[in-house]
Amino acid sequence: MDGIQTLIKSQSLLENMFVHMNDGIALIKQKNESFTFTYMNPSMRQKYGELFGMNISDLHENTNQFYLVKALKRAGRFPGQVLWNSERAQSPFQENHYIQYIEDRTYLLFIKDEPISALGLLQRKEQELKESESRYQSLVETSPDSVFVHDEEDRIIYVNKAGIKLLGATEKSELHGQDIKAFVNDERADKVRERLATLFSGEIVKGPITRKLIKLDGSVIDVEMHGGLVKYHQVQAVQTICRNISERIAQHNALEKLAYYDQLTKVPNRRYFFDKLKDELERVEKTNSFLALLFIDMDNFKQINDRYGHQIGDEVLVIFTKRVEQGLRNSDFLSRLGGDEFVILLSGLTSLAQPQQVADRMMERISEPILLRGYTISISVSMGISIYPEHGTSQGALMSKADHALYEAKEKGRNRVSIYKQE
Repeated sequence: MDGIQTLIKSQSLLENMFVHMNDGIALIKQKNESFTFTYMNPSMRQKYGELFGMNISDLHENTNQFYLVKALKRAGRFPGQVLWNSERAQSPFQENHYIQYIEDRTYLLFIKDEPISALGLLQRKEQELKESESRYQSLVETSPDSVFVHDEEDRIIYVNKAGIKLLGATEKSELHGQDIKAFVNDERADKVRERLATLFSGEIVKGPITRKLIKLDGSVIDVEMHGGLVKYHQVQAVQTICRNISERIAQHNALEKLAYYDQLTKVPNRRYFFDKLKDELERVEKTNSFLALLFIDMDNFKQINDRYGHQIGDEVLVIFTKRVEQGLRNSDFLSRLGGDEFVILLSGLTSLAQPQQVADRMMERISEPILLRGYTISISVSMGISIYPEHGTSQGALMSKADHALYEAKEKGRNRVSIYKQE
C-alpha cells in the first residue's frame, strides 16, 4: 500500500476526490499522543469551521477530547475497518461519525448517514495510478527514443533502455541520481538550469533543439531533444526525449563538404567563395572597412602536367595549397576556383598597403622548389589584387578588376604581383 501513502500526501488528489462530496471528511495525523487535523473538505469546513492544523486537544471540553482520542486509537487497532460511532453526546461533532485508520498513523473521519470505505476509494485510486504508470512504463521502455525524467534538482529519476544505451551505460543504476546537466557538452550548466526552470514553471519551451551530449566513456554525440512537464509518481518532473542524430549530422557534413569544398585540395570551392564574398561585402559596407581579392594563378602549370603527368600535377597543387594556407591569417579565406586558379579573400584590413604586403610574403613562401618523387619541380605564380571600395563595391566589379590585374602580371613576365590601376 505504498501508493496510498503517496495519495494521502497529495493535496491536489484529496481535493479531486473529496471536494464535491456533501459529507464532511477530514484527515487526522497522529504524532506520539498528539492528533492534528491535516485536511478538511469544504463540507467539513462549512459545518465545523476551520480545523486545519488544530490539535484535538483544542476541541471543546476534555470529555469530548478524550472520547475522540479513544475512538481514534480503537480504529488504529482495526486497520481498514470503518468504525461507527453513534454516541453523539460524547462526540465533539454531535453527529454520527465514522473513523477509519488508513496507514502511516493517518485516520479518515466521516460525518455521514451511511458508512463508506475511504480505504476502498483510495485503493481504487491507487490501482488506477498503478495501471497508468504501467502503461507509461510499457510505452517508454519500448520507445526507440531515449527518455529521461529528472526532478527539480535536475537529478535523473527515470531512464528507459534506449537512454541507458545512448549514454553508454549498462544499468539504470549508473544514471539514477546523476545530474542531467553533467551530460550536456555544448551549453553552460547555468543555461541548462535556466531552461529546465522554465519547464518547471509550466511554460512551453520550443523544440526540438540540437545539443551535444557526453557519454560515460567521454565520447560526444549529437542529439535532438525536447522536454515537457510531467507527473512521475505524483511528483512534478521534466521528461526529456532525445534522439541520436550523430549519423545524420555526419551525413550532412559530408554532403556539405562535397557541395562547398574542393575534393582535391580540401579548401573551399568556387560556390563557397561567392557565398563568403557576399557576406563579407555586406559586413564591410556596414563597418566602412576594407577588403581585398588576391587572384593567384600558377605560371606554366600545363607544362608540369605535360612533363610529369597529371598525378604529380595534382600532388603539386596539394603541396602548393598547403603552403598558401600556412601564410594566411585567421581572417583570410582561401578558395580554389578551378584548375590552377585560386583566390584569397583578405578581410579585416586596416590599410590599403596590407594586400601588397600579404602578397609579397606569400610569393616568398610559394616560390621554393617542390621535391616530389625524386623530382625537383620549380614553380612560380602571378597575382592580381583588387581592393574594396577603391576598385569597386560589387562582386562583379572586384572579380573583374582582380582578374585584370592578374592578366597584367602575366603580361609583364609572370612571377609577380599586380594591383589594379584605374585606366
